[in-house]
Amino acid sequence: MTLCCGLGAVKEEAHDLKEKAKAKYYKSISVPAADLITGVLKLDIIAGRNLPNVDVSLLRRSKDVSDPYVTVDTVSKGKKTARLIKTSVIHDDLNPTWRESFNISLCHEADSLFFCVKDLDIVATDFMGSMSIRIEDVLKGDEIEGWYPLQGKSGKPAGEIEIRMRYTSTENLTKTNEVPDVIFPMRTGCTFVPYQDAVTPAVPPITDVISSRTGTNYQPPNCWVDQLKAINAAEKFIYIWGWAVWADLELLRDDDTKKWETLGDILKRKSKEGVRILIMVWDEAMSTDVYPVGLMGTHDEQTFKYFQGTDVTVFKCPRKKHKTGMGDAFMAATTYTHHQKGILLDAAVDGDASKRRVVGFMGGIDITDGRYDTPEHSLFATLKTKHKNDFYCGVTPSNTGDVGPRQPWHDIHCYYEGPVALDLLANFENRWKTQNSDDYHKLLPITDARGFALDWSKQPGPDEWNMQFFRSINSDSVHFDTSILDKINVRKGRRYDDSIQKAYIHHIRRAKRYIYIENQYFLGSCHAWLVHETLKAPNTVPIELCARVERAIQNGEQFKVYICIPMHPEGDPTSAAVQEILRWQSRTMEMMMDRIARAIHKKGLDAHPTDYLMFFCPAKQEGPEDVPPGLAAPKAGTVAAKSRKSLRYMIYVHSKLAIFDDEYMIVGSANINERSLSGNRDSEMCVGAYQPAFTKDTCGDGEI
Repeated sequence: MTLCCGLGAVKEEAHDLKEKAKAKYYKSISVPAADLITGVLKLDIIAGRNLPNVDVSLLRRSKDVSDPYVTVDTVSKGKKTARLIKTSVIHDDLNPTWRESFNISLCHEADSLFFCVKDLDIVATDFMGSMSIRIEDVLKGDEIEGWYPLQGKSGKPAGEIEIRMRYTSTENLTKTNEVPDVIFPMRTGCTFVPYQDAVTPAVPPITDVISSRTGTNYQPPNCWVDQLKAINAAEKFIYIWGWAVWADLELLRDDDTKKWETLGDILKRKSKEGVRILIMVWDEAMSTDVYPVGLMGTHDEQTFKYFQGTDVTVFKCPRKKHKTGMGDAFMAATTYTHHQKGILLDAAVDGDASKRRVVGFMGGIDITDGRYDTPEHSLFATLKTKHKNDFYCGVTPSNTGDVGPRQPWHDIHCYYEGPVALDLLANFENRWKTQNSDDYHKLLPITDARGFALDWSKQPGPDEWNMQFFRSINSDSVHFDTSILDKINVRKGRRYDDSIQKAYIHHIRRAKRYIYIENQYFLGSCHAWLVHETLKAPNTVPIELCARVERAIQNGEQFKVYICIPMHPEGDPTSAAVQEILRWQSRTMEMMMDRIARAIHKKGLDAHPTDYLMFFCPAKQEGPEDVPPGLAAPKAGTVAAKSRKSLRYMIYVHSKLAIFDDEYMIVGSANINERSLSGNRDSEMCVGAYQPAFTKDTCGDGEI
């Protein structure tokens, strides 16, 4: 009885402390967050006239005048908060013509839009003139068009600028599964198979799931097993492209007593059979003859040398930046990457032995070391078996295969076939032609005359999928045809495709019940952070999630967002680089929780932000029986020693996955950060997929 009373007093005291903390917390958020302007702004910067010449350099020639360009920023509470666009520079022209169009996804606090014309000079940027447009005029939705007077620093006239723009609110945007205003349209008649991890054995509890359609136990597909089968069945071509490709990789690891065939062995064998094999791997600048594995471990130099003298063509694809200064070019080559990951190949056409069709694999799993894993995510148990030739631990590089643990690797990939396969083929061919023109002739003509069934598609039915292809890529890496210029954006005169970010925004806005995200990183919307940082990460995915939750709170709807990320990026978590990323991620999360908390308080709900938004960081723990005999003792005080004692380790979430309402899925290579979503940094690709027989429209708002 005394014990019970004591526990009761402790619980009561804990409850009082919780209530006091809650009251203090809600007092701090009593001021609601400013409303967000959400929608799409179509903006044209057309021309300028009678601009002032502010070029006063002593080195200029008499005919030299200012080199104008235009920036547009949102302004909130008297301060510029977010850069929306930046045009190209028109050299030596006080009556410039830009004619540049921008399709801007807005999710910002704003009182006005600030247009500024500047002069690009050798030493510094000079102000030429500016003007503002009130946000209430923009929100009317009418077209705003014409010449607008500019004011100089002293308030004197500084010429004029011609613009055209129209705003469409989120409520008035199209809400279909197809993402509008992007290069590649929705394709029907496709097959789509998602994969969890490189290998998923058919064992409980996975097989305990009973299919509601067939009444049978679920049989999971296996990514690397299916890839190996497809490679062995290819007769005409195999195209591989990725951030990393490792020739020594063993895809199939079924019998631990046998020597497993490597990817390099397989591709050499297929090339001798007459199959055209092209590999396009990112050329890591720090990968050299002295250190061929590379600073990032991409193996590009090793892979290139492995296939030298064979019929397999390897192109080390640098991340170049054209028409720029040496500093920017060096930054792009050493910092940004080609991050797309995929395989394209030919497959049989059922019922027609004379024809072949195009199929492929894409997603987050590079065919390189460390990626072989199952949903078990072993730490020590497979060190002497499945991972005996493939030990990897990028989170703790000092760990070794003799000591452990290995780094568990969780990822998502997919298989596709049908009309969408031709879109991914077009992407590969475009990149190959643009970046490797010397080997243009090595691309196999994929035509009807060559025996390809280009019109192959899956018959309508419950197994049919509709799919749409999205990218982050710019004109440094692909050629954009003039027919699709209205589908892409431009920054500093460089055209780019940012349709992955557009896809995320579109489906966040149309989600009804929940959003589930797995990603290697989660940061962005820096314009809304509570603490100003110098980082440029303006992608609006995090703030769009906030806007959707805030709308649900306001409308009294049940809505959940679940986000699964790794505990920290690869590398020493105490290092400056990792700590910097963690800080940016914490700024993002802090902003989201704060906005949601203020929305809850404004509505007067007895709720917590985690009722609407939750973050998860998975880990794995094994038992003593999972540690194989003969492992070396870890050095005292190391991470390996701590892991050996606790038998716990983080699971490295590398997935790039989003699921909306159990209806629509995005899978690909893109992280939720500026590198992946900008369109001007890393090259990325994703697909969106859904089954038309199983949607909210066909099944209602009940369970799908």
